[in-house]
Formats: sequence, C-alpha cells, structure tokens
Amino acid sequence: MPRLISKDDNLAKAAPIIGFEILKLLNQSEGSRISIFEIARNLRKSNKTSARSIYYGMLFLYSLDIVDFESPYLIRIYEA
Repeated sequence: MPRLISKDDNLAKAAPIIGFEILKLLNQSEGSRISIFEIARNLRKSNKTSARSIYYGMLFLYSLDIVDFESPYLIRIYEA
C-alpha cells in the first residue's frame, strides 16, 4: 500500500509541503483561483518537483476541503 509520507522519500516533495506551496501561489494570485497549468509551471521551475508530487499536493488540499476543482482551475474554498 502506498504511503503519503515515507521516511525514505524527500520531504520537500511530500504532499503537505507541496500543498503549502500551492496555497502560497493561490494567495499570490489576484483572485481565489489559479490555473493548474500555472501551478505546474511555477512549482516545476522553482522546486524541481515532479508532476506526481503536484498531483498529490492538490489531492491533499482537496481532501481537506481547502480547494475545489473547476476545470482547468483550482479554486480556494477556505479563506485564511
């Protein structure tokens, strides 16, 4: 069974850490939505993360009811 966080994996690529980076990008955007393509472009450029890490980060935020999907946008539900 796959694990969300493993002691052998790079912690910088864990779903909660990538989710935090996605939330930072959402807060920097003008509205409460951001394109998933923009998220991938920014995170792959700055963190050298993989598409799988970004996918797990978005699913982590969705499972906590912080964001929702409206193709091709990620929309922030929870206002901090």
